[in-house]
This record gives sequence, C-alpha cells and structure tokens, in this order.
Amino acid sequence: MALVLPASVTVLTPATSANLGPGFDSLGLALQLYNRFEIEEGGSDPSNPYIEIHGSLGAGLSRGPDNLFFRSFALLFERLQIPLPAVRIRVSTNIPPGCGLGSSATAVVGGLVAANEWLRIMGLHDLVMPKEELLILAVEAEAGNHPDNVAPALLGGLVATTSVGGKIEAIKTPFPDALKAVIFTPAFPMDTIAGRKLLPTSYPKADVTFNTGRVALLLTALQTGRYEVIGEAMQDRLHQPYRQALFPAMPDIIQAAIDAGAYGACLSGGGSSLIALASSHFTEILHAMQGTARAAGVEGTGKILRADQTGARVIKTSRNRIRKDVRARYGDQFCWSPARPGVR
Repeated sequence: MALVLPASVTVLTPATSANLGPGFDSLGLALQLYNRFEIEEGGSDPSNPYIEIHGSLGAGLSRGPDNLFFRSFALLFERLQIPLPAVRIRVSTNIPPGCGLGSSATAVVGGLVAANEWLRIMGLHDLVMPKEELLILAVEAEAGNHPDNVAPALLGGLVATTSVGGKIEAIKTPFPDALKAVIFTPAFPMDTIAGRKLLPTSYPKADVTFNTGRVALLLTALQTGRYEVIGEAMQDRLHQPYRQALFPAMPDIIQAAIDAGAYGACLSGGGSSLIALASSHFTEILHAMQGTARAAGVEGTGKILRADQTGARVIKTSRNRIRKDVRARYGDQFCWSPARPGVR
C-alpha cells in the first residue's frame, strides 16, 4: 500500500462590511483583509478537533468543538449524512471579532468552503455543492441568520441580498476599483445582539421611504461613477441612529471623514468599526477619523482597503489518493454518490 499524505485544505476568507448605511440587513461589501483557515486530516476523534489559533485578535476564540469554523465544517458533512473526518485546524486571525467586519462570517463561510473542497479532494465530486447551496447553509449557521455578511464573504464584491419565499437571493456586482474603504476600528467591540435590542419594532413610513430611496441612490451612484452623491446615499434612519447610543462619538467621526475628503461614511455592520468610501486622500481621512475619535476619548486602529472581488477561496490543498483503507471508511460512496438529502 502506497504511503499517502494527510488530506488538507487551506481557505482564505475576506472581511465584510454590511449595510453601507441604508442597506440594513441587505447590502454587504467584501474587503481585502482576510482570516486564514487550514484544516488537515489527523487525530482520532472526529467530534473533538485539535485547534490552534494564531494572532492576538483570536485570543478569545474557542479552541473546542464549539469553534464556529469547525461547526460550519461539520455542518456540511452532517447535512450530506457522510462521516466527519478527524481533523487538526489552524486559524490565523487578522480581522477583529465583534467590530462589524464580519469575523464570524469568515469562520462560517471558511468552514463550509473547506468542507466542500474536502469532498472534492476525496473524490466525492457529485456531492460538491454550488455556491448557491453553500449560501443557504451559511445563512443557517450565521448567528441571527442574516445574509449580509456571509454572502459577500462567499461571493466577493458588493452583494445585495433578500429572502424570497424563504429562499435567499443574492446578486453580486463588482465594486468600483476607483474607491477604497477607509476603516476606523475602535478599541472596544459592539455587541450585535445588544445593538439590535435598541431598534424599534416598527418604523414610520417616512423613515422607510428615506432608506429605500437612498439604497437605490447608492447602488446607482456606485455603478455610474456619480460618487459625489455617495454621502447623501449612505444616510440611514433604520439602525444607525439607534446604535449611536452604544457609540456616541460616531457622528463626529463620520463627519470628520467627510470633511477630510471621503464621499461618505457610516457604521460598518453592527459596529464598532466605521467605513468611509473615498477615491483619494485616504491617509488624511484615516488620520481625521483617528484624531476626532481620540479627542472624544476613543482609541482605535485603522486600515485602508480595496474591495475583494473574489470572495472565499481555496488557496492550497493536498489530494489523497483513494486506497483500500479510505474506501472502507467511506464505503461505496467512492463508487457512486447517493442523492443529497432533500435533492432529487
């Protein structure tokens, strides 16, 4: 029997910024900042992986079986009713958790993409899922079941999402290369659940109309190059004014970004990060945001990022050759692929 290297998959998943002002729970943008996930066959207990986490930003992440990347990896095997392999996981974190940049979405999407690629390298090609089906599972696995972070993390670019008859519809459009995102991330996180509890259960018609008009304006401005209207298009009345209670300095920092040359700025997702869109003066904008925050007693870090147009991708695999002991473990699924549960 030939010696075979362990199967392994490495996935890179981008940060995301949801809402972009008026697109509450429906718009999301992928950014060129990444968490990296490496998973390798090893260990003896499929339900209890060995997990290493690298980077100070990941200090609070679970190293047990409740780790979100592992749970998402295992979800695909569970849904397809095939055995879960025993694995070792290495996570390299560059995206701060709890700061509105889609850290949890990278884990969900990364786990599903890694599992999907695992099926491919094990020869189970008929079970490999298209991205549309992976998105359904990603929304299911994401806390709150919102698609606005997991969709751009999976697809890249600017993604508009909605639910139609219980089915998630996601349409990706390229984000203009002329624009960059200037990100200011305060030293404190903002609890998404706590932020949502501040939102009203219903809204005045005028506020809903205000937001729908600005979503249309924002999407049109981005596609036609009318960047001068982005500032007005990123205004919001549905979530940002209420979340301001958790971040009182937010309006002043947003205004500082605009005064320094940004077209517009807003809260990124549920916060605490702020995102400003600009085509020039990036460093000046970031310094203005940091300076205004510091004057209000808020410390933080900043980044200048391009949009990621690709989404999560597999950057490395090792392919196992099928052998007798592997065939015995997976049974006849190497000879034919059973229909997916619920799929005919």
